[in-house]
Amino acid sequence: MTIVVGVAPNHQSEAAIQLGVLLARSYDRELVVASINSVAWPPSDSRVDTEYQTFLIKNARAALDEAVAGVPSDIRVRTVVRGASSARRGLLEVCAEEEAFRLVVGSAGEVGDGIKLGSVSFGLLQASEIPVAIAPHGFGVAPAARLTRVTAAYSGSDTSSELVLGGAAVAADAGAGIRIASFHTRPRAYAAAGVGFQAEDQVIAEWEATIRSHTREILSEIEQSGRIPESIEVVVGAGKNWHAALRAVEWQSTEVLLLGSSSLGPLARISLGSHAAKILRTSPVPVVLVPRRATDDYLARARAE
Repeated sequence: MTIVVGVAPNHQSEAAIQLGVLLARSYDRELVVASINSVAWPPSDSRVDTEYQTFLIKNARAALDEAVAGVPSDIRVRTVVRGASSARRGLLEVCAEEEAFRLVVGSAGEVGDGIKLGSVSFGLLQASEIPVAIAPHGFGVAPAARLTRVTAAYSGSDTSSELVLGGAAVAADAGAGIRIASFHTRPRAYAAAGVGFQAEDQVIAEWEATIRSHTREILSEIEQSGRIPESIEVVVGAGKNWHAALRAVEWQSTEVLLLGSSSLGPLARISLGSHAAKILRTSPVPVVLVPRRATDDYLARARAE
């Protein structure tokens, strides 16, 4: 199985490559860096179209060579240029052929906090059956870095409980820790009423107690599993908005945040709920979005072990 990273000519790809390298090293997987040629596809037999396709392929290969130039020597890496009707379809086809373990892409838009979805990444989230990891702008890690922690977003639902159990299994595979995190914003009713911070702190404390009570069974199941992560913890992040809530807890430079599919989303596909979408946009670390089918696979392996 491989880690597939999608790059495009004339687009910044360093953050996605850095995340791909981190995951490839942590899970001992081969790195496959792919560029999709979707312009004027399928090509016609005309000389002009043939020359244009040749030009595009040459540009794609140049972009791939530049992207992998800095990949450390301990990482096995290959490059692939694929013609397809769209970048989304092409990347999914590469993932299927390469038996991808993760698909990695970069954030769209201008440099800034959090992660922005472009047309390609949004399409991938709707169609992918494997986890999609998205690197924020400027993401980078130290040489020889490995994944140190997986934080699984927990909402209290059965689906998010299963995501935590699956996350614990993949964290153990990487020799990393697992953290269960629940994020909340300040209740608007309190803000409108001018209620002081002491009352707000009491509400947050009650939330945290509830979350810890709900996760007790999950923690017990993790501890009884065949492979236990390096560390297990529970945190609650609260703030006046989602940006503040996510930064109310500390983050390591070599960790990822797991977000699961909405229980209302299409079977085996990723569909972000409103809270998950806000967490994605404000996350200070790479986010791994996990479709329902991948969550089921994680859970089955964790319980089997």
